Amino acid sequence: MKIWLDTWTLKEKYYKELFEKYPEHQFSTVMEDSYDADIIICMPGFVTKENLDNFHKLKWIQLLTAGYNTIDLEYIKNRNILLTYAKDVFSIQIAEDVFSKILYFNRNIGIYHDQIKSGLWKHTQVLHEICHSTVGIIGAGSIGTEIAKRMKSFDAKVIGYRRSKGEHEFYDVMYRDRKGFEKLLKTSDYIIISIPLNKETYHLIGVNEFKMMKSTAILINVARGEIIDQKALIEALENKKIRGAGLDVTTPEPLPENDLLWSTRNVFITPHNSSASPYVHQRLMDEVSDTLDRYINHLELDNIVKL
Repeated sequence: MKIWLDTWTLKEKYYKELFEKYPEHQFSTVMEDSYDADIIICMPGFVTKENLDNFHKLKWIQLLTAGYNTIDLEYIKNRNILLTYAKDVFSIQIAEDVFSKILYFNRNIGIYHDQIKSGLWKHTQVLHEICHSTVGIIGAGSIGTEIAKRMKSFDAKVIGYRRSKGEHEFYDVMYRDRKGFEKLLKTSDYIIISIPLNKETYHLIGVNEFKMMKSTAILINVARGEIIDQKALIEALENKKIRGAGLDVTTPEPLPENDLLWSTRNVFITPHNSSASPYVHQRLMDEVSDTLDRYINHLELDNIVKL
C-alpha cells in the first residue's frame, strides 16, 4: 500500500520510526507524488473536497487529531472512505489541564500570582475543594474517562453524560438523555465539557443551561468553543450566575484582543494548548502505528468516525 503522511506538525524522529516499522509499504511525505495513495495520515485542515479529489484511490484517512468537526463527513461518506481519529493521544495531558484550571480558582492562584509582583503577603480565604464535590463530565469518551479516573482520587462524586451505551468505569452515575443532562447541570460543582462538536452539541450550553447551574459552579471547556454560547457565558459570569470558567477553547480562535471575554470577571483562558505534552509525538505515532496494524491485519478498529 502507498501511504502519504503530512509531516507539518510532526517531528522527523518519530515518523521515521513509523516508516522503518513497515518496510513493505511505500511511504511518502511529498503530496504531489502521492495522489495514488491508498491511505493518508494528516490534520483535519487538509481534509477538503479540493484536496481529496486528487486522491483517486483513497480508502482510509487517519487523522492526527481527536477533533474532526471541520470535515465534510457527507463527502467522506459518499466517497466510501474510512475515517479514523487520534484516540487516547491527548487524554492524559488534557485531564491534567482540567485540574490546573479548577485549582486556579479553588486555591486563589491568580490572586497570589498578582501579589508576588508587588511583594504582598496576604491571605485569601479558601472556600472550595474538589474533595466530596460533585463533578459533571459532559462527554465520557477517552478524555472524559481520564478526567473521571483522576477525580476519584480526589474523593469526588463523578457523574457523566454520554449518548452512546456501554460500561463506564470511574463514574458513579451516567446519564444519556436530556433529563439526566439537566440533572448534571443542576447538581455539579464542576462542569467539564469534553464532548465533540457537531450539529447536536453546537451551543449545547446557553442561557437556559446557565440558569440551571449552581452559582458556585465552575465551568471548564477543553473541547470546542462553539459548544458554549459565548455571549451567554459572559452574561452568566458578569451576573455571578456561576463562579468562574476555565477555557482552553473560545469562539473565534485566536480570540481577538478586544473581545469582551478577556475582561470578563472570573475567567481563566489558555490558547487551545491543553493537549500540549512532551510525550504527544510519541503517543501520536503509537496510535497511528496501532491503527495501521489493525487495518492491515483486518482487525476491529476502535477509533472510527461514524458517518
